[in-house]
Amino acid sequence: MLGHPKAKKHQLPLSRFFQEHKTEVFEIECDGNQFEMFESMRIYIERNGRSYNYLPSVRVLNKKREEELLKEEKNFKAEKASVGDKDRHKVEDERAALEKLQDGRLASIKAHMEELENTSQLNMRQFLMKQIIPVLTEGMIDVYRVGPTDPVDYLADYIFQKSNCLRKQVKTKKSAAQ
Repeated sequence: MLGHPKAKKHQLPLSRFFQEHKTEVFEIECDGNQFEMFESMRIYIERNGRSYNYLPSVRVLNKKREEELLKEEKNFKAEKASVGDKDRHKVEDERAALEKLQDGRLASIKAHMEELENTSQLNMRQFLMKQIIPVLTEGMIDVYRVGPTDPVDYLADYIFQKSNCLRKQVKTKKSAAQ
């Protein structure tokens, strides 16, 4: 028995006190099945909707979400600006490289045009003697030494290889002169 031993014993049930003060009373029978008891209590408590008193309020959640979105947007803009700067520098570097390549090509074209002008001043015999006969003579001597089964094809390959070698020599001379 709880309470003070000399206290006046109540004749009325405790639930009547709450009813008199217009407070709703939830009565539950304790038959020993805990699951049913707890489920009944949960249903009674959640009769007007679930209680979210353990979670942050919707206002707080919206404020946090808004702050996160603003932070994410700020980071995105900063990242975009840095990528924009990188892209701008990359484009400028590519443009400079292309301009340098174009200048090199123009110089090469100019040199080739000067060479063509010089060769056009020579008559055909002088041009052949200066440009063609030395390479052709070396090729024919090489064909004689090797004795291939297809001498014309061998001579064509030899002239092509010699032409590439001469082009490389001209390029190295021009780059050394610059």
